[in-house]
Amino acid sequence: MKQLQPSASKQGELRVRRQLVEAMIFEGLINYEETRLDNWTSILTLVGQKCTYRCEGKRMAFDRIRIKGDSVFLIGKDETLLEATLEDLVDELLSTRKDKDRLLKELHLTSKLCQWNDHHLQMPMSRRNSSYEELESEIIEGHPYHPCFKSRTGFTIDDHHDYGPEAKQSFTLRWVAVRRSYVRITVLEEENFWKKELGHLLWEDLLAKLAVFGGTFEKYTFLPVHPWQWHNMKQELVELIEQKDLIPLNVKGDYYRATQSVRTLWNCSNPEKAQLKCSMNMVNTSSLRKLHSHAVCAAPHISAWLKQVIQLDAYLQKEASLIVLEEYAGIIFEPNAKKHSSKLEGQLGTIWRENVRSYMKDEEEAVPFTVLMMMEIDGRPFIDDWLCRYGTEEWIKRLIEVSVIPVWHLLVAHGITVEAHAQNMILLHQNGWPTRVVLRDFHDSIEYMEEFIADRSLVPDFETIHERFKDAPVDQYYWMSSVEALRELVMDTLFVFHLSELSYLLEEHYGFAETHFWHQVQDGIQKHVERFPSLSARNEQLQHTSTHIYVESLLTKKLQNQDEGNFRHIVSNTLAQADKKGK
Repeated sequence: MKQLQPSASKQGELRVRRQLVEAMIFEGLINYEETRLDNWTSILTLVGQKCTYRCEGKRMAFDRIRIKGDSVFLIGKDETLLEATLEDLVDELLSTRKDKDRLLKELHLTSKLCQWNDHHLQMPMSRRNSSYEELESEIIEGHPYHPCFKSRTGFTIDDHHDYGPEAKQSFTLRWVAVRRSYVRITVLEEENFWKKELGHLLWEDLLAKLAVFGGTFEKYTFLPVHPWQWHNMKQELVELIEQKDLIPLNVKGDYYRATQSVRTLWNCSNPEKAQLKCSMNMVNTSSLRKLHSHAVCAAPHISAWLKQVIQLDAYLQKEASLIVLEEYAGIIFEPNAKKHSSKLEGQLGTIWRENVRSYMKDEEEAVPFTVLMMMEIDGRPFIDDWLCRYGTEEWIKRLIEVSVIPVWHLLVAHGITVEAHAQNMILLHQNGWPTRVVLRDFHDSIEYMEEFIADRSLVPDFETIHERFKDAPVDQYYWMSSVEALRELVMDTLFVFHLSELSYLLEEHYGFAETHFWHQVQDGIQKHVERFPSLSARNEQLQHTSTHIYVESLLTKKLQNQDEGNFRHIVSNTLAQADKKGK
C-alpha cells in the first residue's frame, strides 16, 4: 500500500480528526475490525456507510482507543491510502446537511483556534515553574478526548485573542443594574456582600451611577456581565434597557482573565479574591455555557452542605483535609414570560466561587489536574521531575491516596458524588509531593440517591430553593434513581475520562503498565474500605468491579445536539481486571 504522509502544518486538524475517530470507535458509532499486529498495536479497519478507513492504534484502559500518531486514512478503490477528511468522517455520522454543517463548523473552529495558538503564542519550554493562575492559561491543549475541544461557538479570532485563556488578556466586566422583581439572588446580607466584593469606591460609584437613572438599591441590584456576552446579547437586551428592567452602568471594576473553562474568570487585579463564573451563550465541547436559574440558586446551599459533611467526617476533615471551593453567592436574571424574550433565559447570571489561595499553606503550591498528563516542549512530561525525585510507584500511590480516596469516601460513606473530571480538580503539593485535593464546580454536577444518602437531614431542601425542584422526577436534577448512577458519575469523570490519561502517559513514557496503575487504584479503595469496616456493605452496593460499566457518550451527545439527556454506552471495566489481579 502506498501511504500519503500528512502535512506537518495541519497539526490542529489532524488532532481533531484523530480524536473524532477515537470517539467514533469508543462509542460504537462505526463498525470496525481489529487485527492485532503485536502486543502493543492493532490495525483498525473502519467500515462506514460511505467509505472504509484504517488506522493504527491500541485498546487501553476502559476500552479507550488510542490511535497512533495521525494514522487515519481512507482506503481508496485501488487500496491506496488517502487522507481522510473531517467531511468524510462527519458524512458517516450524520444524515442531514444542517446537522453536518453544525458539527463541521465546530470541528473546523477547533482546528482554526489550535492553528492560531501555534502561530501566535510564545509557550515556555517548560510550564513546571508557572503559577497556578498562569497554568490556567498555559494549558492550551484542551479536552484530550472530545473532538470539539475548542469549539467556542460564536467566537471570532479576535474574541479568541481577547477572551480565550490562552492569550492571557485581561479585561473588565460590564456592570449592570437589574430590577429586583426579575432577579434571583442567593447571598447573605446583600449590602455587606457587595461592599466586601467590590470595595467601598466601586460600591459607591455603582450607587451613584444608578441614581443618575433614577434607580435605587431597594428596586435594583447589581450584576457583572462578561463583555463577550454583553456584545453577543446586545440585540436581546435593547428592550430590557428601554423598559429600565436593566440599566448599563458605566463603571470599571477589577480586571479579570479567563481560566481553562473560558467562562470562569480569575481576578488579576487581586488574585486572592473570588473567581466568577459568568453565563456565556457559547458551546464548548458538549455543553452550552449558560447558567440555569435553579442551579445558581442551589449553588450556595450545595456548597454549605458539602462543607458540613466534610466537617462532620474525621477522615475527610483531618486526614484527607479535603477542600471544596464554595460557590457562596449567585445572581441571575429570570425573564418574565409575558414581558421578555425567552432567549434571555440563563443568559445573565454569575456565581461567586472561593479562591484556592485562601486554603493554601505557605509551603504548598497548586496545579490544575489537567497539567499532570501533559507533555512539555522540552520533550518530557510535566511531572517528570517529581517522578524522578520520589519514584514513580510511590508518587502514584500518594496521588491516589490524596485524590481518588477522598472522592470515593464521599460517595461510599455519605452517598454524595461529585463530577471529578480533571478541570474540576486542583492538586496541592509540596515540591511535587501531593498533599491535598481541591474540588470545585458543584452547582449542576452533584448527585445523590435518597435511599443511599447517609444523613438525609443535611440535604438541602431543594423544593424551597426553586420552584423547578418541586415534584421534579428523579434523574433530572441532583437526586438519582439508582446507586449505579452515582457510581457511573464518579468512575466516568474520575477514571474513564480523567486518570486514564495519566495511566496512558505513564505506560507510554515510563513503561509503567496501565494494568499496574489501575491495580493501585483498586488496592487503594480496598484498603480504605478495610480501614472502615462499616463501609464494606455500602461499597459492595456500588459494584465498582463489575465486568462492564456504563460511561457517558460525549460525541453521541454532541451529534444529537442536546445539552441534557442520558447518552451512555458499555465498556470493559479495567477495575474488574485489577481486582482479579489483586486476588
